[in-house]
Amino acid sequence: MISQRKSPLKSPLRTEIPRVVLLVETSREPGRSIMRGIERYARLYGPWSFHLTPGDWIQHFAGAKALHPSGIIARIETPEVAQAILESQLPTVAIDLHEDQKSPGGAFRNTSEIFVNSYAVGKMAAEYLLERQYPHYAFVGEMNNVLWSKERERGFRESLQKAGFSCHSFPLPHPVQTWSIEIHTLGKWLQSLPKPVGILAAMDVRGRQIISACQVYGIRVPEDIAVLGVDNDTLLCDMCTPRLSSIAIHSQTGGFQAAAILDGLMKGKLTGRQTWRIEPLRVETRESTEISPTNDPDVADAIRFIKMNDLTPLNATDVARYSALSRRVLEMRFRKVLGRSILEEINHRRLERIKNMLTKTDMKVYEIAEVCGFCSSSYLSRFFRRETGMTIAEFLHQHPPNIS
Repeated sequence: MISQRKSPLKSPLRTEIPRVVLLVETSREPGRSIMRGIERYARLYGPWSFHLTPGDWIQHFAGAKALHPSGIIARIETPEVAQAILESQLPTVAIDLHEDQKSPGGAFRNTSEIFVNSYAVGKMAAEYLLERQYPHYAFVGEMNNVLWSKERERGFRESLQKAGFSCHSFPLPHPVQTWSIEIHTLGKWLQSLPKPVGILAAMDVRGRQIISACQVYGIRVPEDIAVLGVDNDTLLCDMCTPRLSSIAIHSQTGGFQAAAILDGLMKGKLTGRQTWRIEPLRVETRESTEISPTNDPDVADAIRFIKMNDLTPLNATDVARYSALSRRVLEMRFRKVLGRSILEEINHRRLERIKNMLTKTDMKVYEIAEVCGFCSSSYLSRFFRRETGMTIAEFLHQHPPNIS
């Protein structure tokens, strides 16, 4: 690994600033994170000038030729871009090459590359969902069934098999369908799955599509289907209802390493094919996998009701009245499924909402108390200390607000 504190390459005196073409998606978190890593390297060891076109995976090289570039970092998604890069004969670092591109006969078999350890992503997803003890599991891949998607499925499937479970896979339509058509293909397949089921989506966009299909077909998330995405695109995840859990990838470090490799290639300090593997970091848990799976529909509906009203001072009688069960019966079933009482579940949900407001907003304590139905900030403070064993100030010291 290239050190981020000490320059890996002793450079001769500069006569001009390197001009680097970035053919990287800016509309998705993986591309943005990679570019942040590239920028950090250039800030430390540059300067570099960049050519980039904001947009999705489909990038264009033609406009960069006039800049007489020194090197390229690219996700090579079209024949036009592939041909332009090959003709340029410039030092190039590719991102997640396709299977045929780097095969023994592939045009980019000798090209340096950074790539996600997608097998490890699938393995992490399986371990995470297995901890939640779902009885069934499934995988939804990327439409074009690219190498990284297949590797995520392989890591997921093999890890499940070692634990004694099988994995259902969504049969990708051929030819590729538009989302307005595929939502029905996907929705009918989701309906057919045994439930409850934990699903790994190959990327956050697919995770969002699964949640949308569930909404159209009346499937509960996460009670019937828990959904886990990949990339941790926070805006995309937070705009799902419920919010999408996702695996965060060490993409920024990958971008830093891509820039370091390109720097060495441009200076002639590195030769031959160089590679760097980007590892998964952690799972960011959100509501799409938050509730433990249960075959008890009354408890699942009661939990949903509590979540929908976590800004309201509920009590156990309110929840029992909603469920049309006696409080005693519902209490027994709550303890059997969750290991805690109805009131403990209500307080847990309210506490999570309060913590989120404390760390993700600039709201004052008295404002949070008002929104959450406490008669004063002192009542909120006493509730918080009773449930957590610490004051709000102590909690904020350990978890500084991150408002973005």
